[in-house]
Amino acid sequence: MRSMIFGRKTRRASEPGQCDGAALSGLDAHEEHLRSRFDSIAPFTVSAEEEFMLIDPETLALLPGAERVLAIAEGDTRLTGELRASQIETISPICVSVPDLLRELASVRGLLAGRLGDSAWLLAAGTHPLAVEPGPLATGRRYQELAFAHPWAATHTLTCGFHVHVAVGGADRTLAVYNSLRNYLPEFVALAANAPFYRGEDSGLATARPKLNGCWPRVGVPPAFSSWRDLAQFTLWARDGGAFPDESQHWWDLRLNTRHGTIEVRAPDVQTRVEDAATLAALIQSVVVALATRYDAGEDLPVARDERIVENMWLATRDGVGGWLIDLETGERLFTGDRLVALVEELFETARSIGCERELAGVRRLVMDGGGAARQRELYDEDGPQSLVTALAHETVTPVAVGQRDQQGASVRRAVSSAMLDSTVLTRGD
Repeated sequence: MRSMIFGRKTRRASEPGQCDGAALSGLDAHEEHLRSRFDSIAPFTVSAEEEFMLIDPETLALLPGAERVLAIAEGDTRLTGELRASQIETISPICVSVPDLLRELASVRGLLAGRLGDSAWLLAAGTHPLAVEPGPLATGRRYQELAFAHPWAATHTLTCGFHVHVAVGGADRTLAVYNSLRNYLPEFVALAANAPFYRGEDSGLATARPKLNGCWPRVGVPPAFSSWRDLAQFTLWARDGGAFPDESQHWWDLRLNTRHGTIEVRAPDVQTRVEDAATLAALIQSVVVALATRYDAGEDLPVARDERIVENMWLATRDGVGGWLIDLETGERLFTGDRLVALVEELFETARSIGCERELAGVRRLVMDGGGAARQRELYDEDGPQSLVTALAHETVTPVAVGQRDQQGASVRRAVSSAMLDSTVLTRGD
């Protein structure tokens, strides 16, 4: 049994009262700290993080080159590593609107593609469609510690997500919006589903990513918290019991990000097309603003039962936009596509007030074409697995920043023709 977690000995069950005493001693201070983080934030700004894979242009296998990419990035704070040596995460600046966010996301994708050239390709999908093994871990101390504490997840998983941050402003308002936003997680998962293939096979799901992420603790639908004291008490209880160090390891699909003072939606798969990422950000920001407006008007925001949200999450994971969801109150069966289109209509005026109505309208396009999962399956059926990965790499960097040459896109397009001539499944591995 491991005796060290987070650099100190874990307390044993034979030490009665220590965990409770340690947790309670700083409870008031921690609650105040949490409140201050969310009280001091400007409302309704938006930012995002995208997780990408690096792949070999010749073999299409995962390429553990993140350290090299970060080295040539010359200290660009928009780029950072991730758990795997073949993963890169991009971090947008705080934006006042989704159109601004779209420009930032497109810019950093183009920058990465230009610096990589033909040495590596950038791939945006919830999972690598063909890779059998997830590849080596990144060498950073944080990732090594995570792997030590979570050996099964660190050995078996490689997933890429799209995390959207929206500031609400006001601690009480933020907590109320967070609790109610849980109800919309299935819609976000369905619209973003972009991982139907796993280890070269069709998983039968619109996205395998939630099931792979289930190897980690504190994932999926988060608990509702009745107060900031409730959240503080849980965190200190778990910290002093040796479970996790702080709120940064709340890995739920939705969390209160105490570092940035934002609500962070972590449910979506990373989107291959950058315009689809903007559509998801517009939907999320619009829902947050609409809920905050209802709170300001004195409405008690609805907070659904966990088990009902969980059931809808499964339906969204399996079927994406092509299935159905269950009304959280009435139990009525609703086609997911119809539900999403109705939600867009309901949110249109809110979206227009914050300048993202054009991006929100992209929800209809995603519903019509079936989203990323349907597009991946269509590419696979038409041209085979190699062409699928090649096409995804091409879409990842299209469009790029205005005036830049699409170096990855150019090399990918050259590869598409040859890949279509030979759709044999490649031998993969480290």
